[in-house]
Amino acid sequence: MVLGREKARLWQRAEHASWLRLYAIKLDPGCYTITGGAIKLTHTMQEREHTLNELKKMEQVRNLLIEQGAIDANGFEDYLNETA
Repeated sequence: MVLGREKARLWQRAEHASWLRLYAIKLDPGCYTITGGAIKLTHTMQEREHTLNELKKMEQVRNLLIEQGAIDANGFEDYLNETA
């Protein structure tokens, strides 16, 4: 699903997961645009203000990309070239 909501992991770990989280929008398989990052101290993003703000920011960027027709890697590149 283009601009979908899913978790991406680099690898599966048996030990404790990192607390650092990068938040990104998937444009195509293997192609993401990073919207921000945070240190995650709770199970869900909605439990803390700083991660909730990252979730809101990610949704704003997603909506902007959809408005601009940048719904895949090619559309995103076109959008960047138009705004440069």
